Amino acid sequence: MKHFILFVTVVFVGLFLALLNKNDESKPQEIKPVLRVFGYSSFTGQWGPGPGLKEMFEKDCDCQVQYIEGTDSGILLQRLKIEGDSLGADLVVGLDQFDLQKALSEQKWRELNISGLDAYDEVKPALQNSYFVPYDWGVIAFVARKNELSKVPQTLDDLMEPELKRKIALEDPRTSSPGMQFLYWVIRAKGEEEGFKFIQKTMDQVHSYSPTWSAAYGLFTKKQAKTALSYVTSPVYHQVEEKNNDYFALEFKEGHPVQYEFVGIPDFCKNCELAERFVNLMLSDQGQKLIMQKNYMFPIIKGVKEGTPFANIPQFKTFNDFQIPSAQEVERLLKKWSDVRRGDGN
Repeated sequence: MKHFILFVTVVFVGLFLALLNKNDESKPQEIKPVLRVFGYSSFTGQWGPGPGLKEMFEKDCDCQVQYIEGTDSGILLQRLKIEGDSLGADLVVGLDQFDLQKALSEQKWRELNISGLDAYDEVKPALQNSYFVPYDWGVIAFVARKNELSKVPQTLDDLMEPELKRKIALEDPRTSSPGMQFLYWVIRAKGEEEGFKFIQKTMDQVHSYSPTWSAAYGLFTKKQAKTALSYVTSPVYHQVEEKNNDYFALEFKEGHPVQYEFVGIPDFCKNCELAERFVNLMLSDQGQKLIMQKNYMFPIIKGVKEGTPFANIPQFKTFNDFQIPSAQEVERLLKKWSDVRRGDGN
């Protein structure tokens, strides 16, 4: 009898514990909010600042950060226009000044509070828009390798040298932000009529018009091109990551354009407050340092680059005024470029 009672007791306890365990499992697991950040691949990818920013943010936000990857900054707006709120983005990272008017005309955006930023003087003109805030900036320039060119180009016209025939890596302005920067650079330096004549001449000098910056720069690093359109900060990448000092940026007498990269919060955001907090992280000293070191662009906040290789980069002559062309103007110039590319330009 004792054995029977013991047996029943063991069975009862087992069933009781099983029931407790079942009830515990049936409790809904805590679902953390997800911040969805839409950005270009070199920002969101493993070598960009995206993973580091994600790690920093998730330590304090009690949330998850999920990246939606675009290939290039020039393609972000195209996807936003086509997919709209179905894209599910709470934050858009990587627009430049040529995208802003089009972005405003195609989407509604939340206003950002950007007062109190201790920004460099070069950045202050880009802080006038209440819907987008720059998080880094760079001076556009061609990059070359030492001792590879018999004549180092010092002007845009020097790009016509015979040794550069089919040896220049450029980006397509229709899909790539640096490509659009080059088109506008030529027009500002030479005027529209002469500028497009020059663009027509470059067709014989260009190895190819790549859809993205990474594709164009890859041609250069693989030595399929002798120079590539990039940034004055690009040689720092080779110095830091590869311990290679052979790369340098070409300074042109015409002056250089400046590119700003912006972040904005679309009005259809679902986790809007988290998006604002993520913007604040990007603009903090810690976030700015990470973006500088991973994006290889200048920070916008004073003091961040001091004591780093970025502080030693020579100052190139740049266009002083900050221009945001209208969406119609950008489309007109791109159409004209496309006509020249097809051989239809006059």
